[in-house]
Amino acid sequence: MKTPFSMTAVHPDPRENDELAVLFAGHSQTEPEHRMGPQVLDYYLVHTIIEGAGTYRCRDRVYELTAGDSFFIFPGELHTYQSDARDPWRYRWIAFRGAKAAKWLVGAGVSPESPVVTGADSVPAASAQAIEERFRSGDWTSDWEAEGWLGLAFASWARTNRPQGPPAVSRAGAAARTADRAARWLESQLALPVTIAELAKDLGYHRTHLTKLFVREIGMSPVRYLQRARIERAKLLLREPFSVEQVAASVGYGDPLYFSKAFKKWTGMTPTEYRMRNR
Repeated sequence: MKTPFSMTAVHPDPRENDELAVLFAGHSQTEPEHRMGPQVLDYYLVHTIIEGAGTYRCRDRVYELTAGDSFFIFPGELHTYQSDARDPWRYRWIAFRGAKAAKWLVGAGVSPESPVVTGADSVPAASAQAIEERFRSGDWTSDWEAEGWLGLAFASWARTNRPQGPPAVSRAGAAARTADRAARWLESQLALPVTIAELAKDLGYHRTHLTKLFVREIGMSPVRYLQRARIERAKLLLREPFSVEQVAASVGYGDPLYFSKAFKKWTGMTPTEYRMRNR
């Protein structure tokens, strides 16, 4: 049996407002049936499997993964992953956040609905190793180097996911793509007190134009979409052993009482009543 271990190197001084911040990297040989979750993170986390097997669960889908595969965990997404009982995972990981990261994920064709890249080359694992080594060195240039290595990993994932390049986009398709980006941005910010003005600024549009485009393509305003997404995420979290206060905070409500009122307005039940009916 392989000896389990886990090592992590943390960025010495991550900048909160950067478009891209690589937070930490590490590697691990897991124990048989090693399990993480169910849990929710507030940053992106990608694991690249070196050897072994296991499962990743996200949005009620289960993915069977082996060496060469990478699986992505998105902020605010309830997830679980577990290594195999006979052939447990050895993997490397990178944690990151920022608006540029969200754009890179879209470009690589990775989303909460499609969070796995199967059978990429050796670059993602090598990039994770290099980032870990640079953070461990403490060199003042490690921040730039980490971003460069992460970019190389994304190039590999994009080539694997889209060997023919990104799909051609018509004018109508461009509007749908913009609305989809806006929806994904909102879904990635469920735990934060964001505004539509911030959404428009991040995507490079005037708020009024973006709102009209969003309503036309999605069928509801960005505000209503955000409210609905928060309540749907709360429903999932209430099925887990989190307190109502923890669930409220995880979906962007600092006041549990206000969360309870909003939840009842959408579902006709208080969070406690919903939990009892769906336990």
